[in-house]
Amino acid sequence: MSEELQLDLLLSLLDQSGSQHVLQLFNRVYRQNKQYFKIVAGAGGPLLFIEDHCSLMERGKDNKIVISVPFMVCRDQDCKCGAFHVCTHWPSKISTCKSCREDISKNPDNTTIYNKYPLLHKLSPILLKRLLKYTKFIIRPETPILFEKCTPDQLRFPQVCEYYNSDTGCLGPCLFFHLCKKFAAGNCKNADSACSHSHDMESVHNRKIVATCGGIPMDSNSILQVINSQTSVTAIALNMLQNDTKIHDHDTEICVWNLVGACGKGAACPFHHINLPFWWQYMTEEGRWESWDRDSVLILEKAYCNPVIRTVEIKIHGCIAIIDFPTMTMMDGEFRIRRMSTGPVHGKRHLGSLATAYHWHWEETDNVWHEFPSCVTQGKHTPQLELPSHVIETAYLNGNEKQHFKISDSDFVLLFGGMQMKEDNCRNIRKICRRPIHRSVPRCAGVVAGKEDPSHEYYTCVREATKDEWDFVTSCLKSDETPKEVHTINSNLLDAQFSKRLKDNKTMHLFHPAVAESLTDIAQHGLLLSDTPPAMKKYGTGLHLARNEEYALHFSKSRELVLCEVVIGEYCRGKPDDTKPPVSQFGKNFQCCVNNVADPDVFVLYDVMCVKPKFWISF
Repeated sequence: MSEELQLDLLLSLLDQSGSQHVLQLFNRVYRQNKQYFKIVAGAGGPLLFIEDHCSLMERGKDNKIVISVPFMVCRDQDCKCGAFHVCTHWPSKISTCKSCREDISKNPDNTTIYNKYPLLHKLSPILLKRLLKYTKFIIRPETPILFEKCTPDQLRFPQVCEYYNSDTGCLGPCLFFHLCKKFAAGNCKNADSACSHSHDMESVHNRKIVATCGGIPMDSNSILQVINSQTSVTAIALNMLQNDTKIHDHDTEICVWNLVGACGKGAACPFHHINLPFWWQYMTEEGRWESWDRDSVLILEKAYCNPVIRTVEIKIHGCIAIIDFPTMTMMDGEFRIRRMSTGPVHGKRHLGSLATAYHWHWEETDNVWHEFPSCVTQGKHTPQLELPSHVIETAYLNGNEKQHFKISDSDFVLLFGGMQMKEDNCRNIRKICRRPIHRSVPRCAGVVAGKEDPSHEYYTCVREATKDEWDFVTSCLKSDETPKEVHTINSNLLDAQFSKRLKDNKTMHLFHPAVAESLTDIAQHGLLLSDTPPAMKKYGTGLHLARNEEYALHFSKSRELVLCEVVIGEYCRGKPDDTKPPVSQFGKNFQCCVNNVADPDVFVLYDVMCVKPKFWISF
């Protein structure tokens, strides 16, 4: 009976993350078997029972009982170190490795430990795996680091209730969405109030259904997309975890100019200053991001670039941690990880050769991946494909929910919400993934060599303006005030960025307050959306530029301006809460917003590639 009580106490602790108050723990096991109370009373109380009889548990702080495994774990073979030995696949392949399932208890090296702690005989391999999380692995230089494969279980998202859409209606407790079936499919011709069935995704019943899927925070449009595509809940959850660390977010972007040599923004730079174009970090128990060592970063980066590799084992603080790339977590989801890198090649800014290039892959069968081609295939020796990889990348970075394309004569759609590919009129759904193209460190270092050459892509120069340039700046001024200084800004990277938007579009020369701490800052980064002073953002959240220098000077504390050449395109009136140019009722896309459509003086741009700083002016 005493061994049964020890086992129930241990199982209860495993269910409570290895720690629970002594009274709560024993009250829980008392409800399972009333005879346990007599055993504990005979031992002198719960705490004395733990101290005298429970070798795998001990008393912690604040009268809490915690799991305490008094032996080490070793994965090396024939080392005779006296630790508990497991195979090299442990614990990531516990369900598929025969040695992990059957031979651990039969290992002669473990006989002594099993005799000393007989409770281990009663634990299944799964429970033993959970118990060994509370000990440490013995790490030696020859200990192998394994690349493993795993496939997460898929759970289907609930569909629309068929009974709710019938004449009788849904009569009992239901686990499906109460929605108009035509509305969910996107072809209901009735208005929300005129339809006999609900169009409300925010109803009490429908929100409960979303909660049964793990409470995934999704808006109504995303839920409808999932219903129509039969996307799995697991795919949505995994993709949302990945979206928390999108590399084009400022939170995880590495500054390319710091890699080139020196960033003009210095400590004020919104991007991370790291000496590699990629980096990996993990979140500690205190909620703080910490970095791996350089060797571990190189291992993780090489593994992540291969879509076949789902998990990888890496050393951290003397232990082996299992990294799960689909969920971007480690240690069975206990800690988050994130990948940092330079901005993407097809992102909102042109970053040159140090930008991170991505390829897209689709899964044919279980963990057999194929890469989308880099160009349109013609179909002679391979199926005709009308969707190059860079088109997928652009649609993904633009925030599109889906992307339609053809393979030969079949229609397909990519669903970025669940990272899946679906053929029209077919229930066959395949996974897709986005992975960076692996780059070696010496190759990245070679990119920045010779940056002092005027023809180098990262060459920048700030010099005093010539007489002709001074006269041009004066001709752009609306007032009679004469500038004190004028400097010319040259940047090959900004020139290449601007040429991508120029083409045959109309350009204007507009003024923006100089908020940068140095001219090198402007020459390197150009103007970012966050550079416009908050008081100036009256017609949207984008970059505000003015035709009149007096208006821009009103928001400049230093009475310094930047004269920019700007691609305007078509425009409409902006609103203070706009986050991008609106779309007209006829589906027309505008390039920017203005204060007055008839005679605009203030232009608001959301694409920084359309703005090229040319001159710095001081009054």
